[in-house]
This record gives sequence, C-alpha cells and structure tokens, in this order.
Amino acid sequence: MAERGSASWLDADGLTTLDATELARLVDQTSERELRHRLIGGLREVALREIFRRMPEYLRPARAAGFDATVAWQITGAGEDGRLDVDERWIRIRDSRCTVLTGQPETVDISIRTDPATLLRVVTGNEDPVLAVLKQRLSVRGDLALAARLTKIFVVGPA
Repeated sequence: MAERGSASWLDADGLTTLDATELARLVDQTSERELRHRLIGGLREVALREIFRRMPEYLRPARAAGFDATVAWQITGAGEDGRLDVDERWIRIRDSRCTVLTGQPETVDISIRTDPATLLRVVTGNEDPVLAVLKQRLSVRGDLALAARLTKIFVVGPA
C-alpha cells in the first residue's frame, strides 16, 4: 500500500497490473506535484499506453448506441531537451464499440487537449472533466454536443 501523497506505486509494472478501483484510489492519494513529476519521460508513455489500452473495456455499449465519432486526444507535457511534446492518440466510437486507432484518421469530430496528470485524474474519476475545462487544464474542440456525451458513454472511475 502506498502512503498518502506518495507515488511509489507509479512505475511501469504497477500501472499495468492495478485494477480500476485500486488505480483510482492511488491517484486520489497522490499529490498533484508528485503525479505530474512522475508522468514525465518513459513512464508517461507507459501510462498513456495503459489508459488507451483500457478505453474499449470501459465503454458502456448500451449508452453508446447511436454515438458515432472519432476523438483525437492531444496529451501535452515536457519533452526531451525542455521542448514541448504532444502525444496524439485517436479512438473511434461506432456501433456501440470503441476502437483505438493506430494511425491518424482523415477526419476528427472531437479534439481533446490535456496533460497526462489531468487525463489520469479524469479517467479514474478523481477530477470532473467539466471542472478541468473551467480550470483550463483540458480543452475541447469540435462537436461539443458529442463531447458532452463522452462521460456518459464511458465508465469514469471504478465501476
């Protein structure tokens, strides 16, 4: 068990083995500063890979009926040599299924831009995405009506 405010759990092996409930609890107990510090470098890639690997599992098919959109995620953060680095990931939601795309799609309906710590807090249910937008930690462009439905069609935080 990790101590409150500590991110000793936040390593490559820990991220891939934690279930959603434990991950949400540990993210909640980790300070913002520590979370941001740990999500720089190689661990950032592991965390992003794990978040997007799990995304199809957390889609609520019944609630996604009729939802048809491609979502681009732009995750900002410190790159090597102090330059700004942006990782892009894409998902396609259609026919009550979520697919993580391996390449950039021709068209995107929704673009979401955030940093890795905010993304991890949102997907674990530790930060409300609307408040993240108001705090300017998350921005949304494109079809805002569809974007507003995203939190309804995905399980956010532990089920």
